[in-house]
Order: sequence, then structure tokens, then C-alpha cells
Amino acid sequence: MSDEKSLKGTWAELKAASKYTKLGFFVSKPFDPHCPFDLVVTNRDTGESFLVDVKTTSYRKQDSYTAKKGDRINRVPTRQQKKMGIRILYIQWKMPDGKAKDVHLSEVVHPKQ
Repeated sequence: MSDEKSLKGTWAELKAASKYTKLGFFVSKPFDPHCPFDLVVTNRDTGESFLVDVKTTSYRKQDSYTAKKGDRINRVPTRQQKKMGIRILYIQWKMPDGKAKDVHLSEVVHPKQ
């Protein structure tokens, strides 16, 4: 995996964990790098948990037979993810129209003070 792709994935996971934490959930990260999910999210009151696989949103760069340029690329859960009830959560990295400001890796790794 390229450094840029890895950093982007780490940023998305942290953003998701932050969102769930702000909503009052406990959030845990598995130790196994080959785990089919990225986060374990637990309701503080009921103790109920669910598993989340975090994806950064990607958009098609050109038209294809079944999709148009600018359409979001949907990630299909694996058979194992379906069996385990893993939820896929998309985190926005870049807007498809290019008008919104992108998050640059330099700002993620070394945020402006």
C-alpha cells in the first residue's frame, strides 16, 4: 500500500472514531492488521456493539458502461463482512465536483497551528 493511501486510510479511521466518540460511544481498534473491520463501536448505556469498516469516498474519473464520471465508487462487503454484520462507513476525502477544498496529507500529518 502506498504511503499516501495508508495515511488517507488512517485519517479516515481516526475521523470516524472521533465522530462515534462525540456521539457518546466507546470505540476500539483491533490489533490484527488483516481484521475485516476497522472499529468496534459500543453503546455506553446498553453495551451493544457493532463492527465498522471505514472507507474513504472515491469517485469515478471517467464514464463506464454502468456508471458515469463523478459517481461514487461503492465498496461491496466481502462474504465474511456480510456474515459478521460489518457496517461500511464512508468518510468524505474529496468532493466529486472538485469545488470543495481537499484535505491535503500535509495538513493531516502536520496540522496548521
